[in-house]
This record gives sequence, structure tokens and C-alpha cells, in this order.
Amino acid sequence: MDYKDKFLDQNINITVPVVIGYQVLTRYIGGKLVGEILSNDNKEGEKSNYAMVLDVSIEKSNLEGFDLLLNITLKTLTNLFKNREIKILFHAALELDKDLQHVSLKDFEIDGKTTNRIADKLLETITNKWMYKKLKKKMFFDLMPLIEEKVAAINLELENKLEAKDGVHLIGSLNTVKICNISAGEKELWISILVLGTGLLEIVKLEL
Repeated sequence: MDYKDKFLDQNINITVPVVIGYQVLTRYIGGKLVGEILSNDNKEGEKSNYAMVLDVSIEKSNLEGFDLLLNITLKTLTNLFKNREIKILFHAALELDKDLQHVSLKDFEIDGKTTNRIADKLLETITNKWMYKKLKKKMFFDLMPLIEEKVAAINLELENKLEAKDGVHLIGSLNTVKICNISAGEKELWISILVLGTGLLEIVKLEL
């Protein structure tokens, strides 16, 4: 066995922390939700529009067992309560499927009350018929295709000796890249990524 191959057989096993600021999540998820019309089809197939999403912001949830808090502003579209703004606090608990590399909405709790009983009934209808179903879909992330694409691209570069800096080449291969944990911090979402593979730094130039 070549001496270089002997070293390349030694596995690299590291966990890399990644942080995503809540402002970044706000732009990403807000971009999916703002402007969305909350509607429902009745038995006759007629569509009833309840409200439109005006704004979304994300922060850490202060409720035990929950990760994120989505502050959602809605504008009502019903004839009885038209153009009224309603604030909803949507507490979300995230779940990571380590095998499938899916991040999804595990549980939720909604806090949103007005001073009007009829408006509260409308709010209950909105949350029960739309909110959970819609947000569960919007907050489902299949990370496996993205991970596989990035790993393939990096391995292609490593096969051709990736130049880390002038005179230093990186050789090796990434065998596994997977998310192993997700937790909500005060200002950002923390993601732990496990990286398994082989690697070798080759110095091809020395300067005096």
C-alpha cells in the first residue's frame, strides 16, 4: 500500500456547528407566507377567503417544549370583519428525522385573541382550518437532496486536489454529511452537522 493511501484510509470524524439567524429564517419562511390567502372550500365547492398574511417574524419561543415563535399578522377578508389586522403567535416545535434528514413541524400552540367574540370565532376557524396544515407544509424541509448535491460537488473538487492555499493541496473524500441535532438559541437556530470522511494535506511548495 502506498504511504499516502495508508493515511487516506484513516477516517475523519468531526461535528461542525452551523448557526442560522432568525432574521434569515424570517426572510426565508416569510417569503413563503406573506401574501398568502387563507381560504376554505365549503361542501358546495365555493371558496371562502378568511384572511391574508401581511407579515411574519421569527424568534425563539419562550414556551417549554417549543423551539420557534412565529409572529404572524393577518388582514381579515370576510364581509363582517374586513381589513382588520389580527396578531397570531404560533409556537412551533421542530422534529429532526436523522435517517431521512427531514426537518418538520412536530407540534404547535397558537395564542391569538381579540376583544370580540365573533372575531375570536373567525380566528379559531382560521387556525383550525388553515394555520397548522399550511405551516406544516411550509416548514417541512427535505435536506437529503441538498446534502447529496453538496457532497458530490465537494468530492469532485477533492478528487482533483483542492488547493486550500498556495502550495497546499487537500486530498480526500467525504463519505457522510448529516445533520445530527437542531436546537433553538436566543438569536439563532443551531444545527450540528456530522462529517465523516478521509483527508490529507499535501504540501507541494515551501518558501524560505
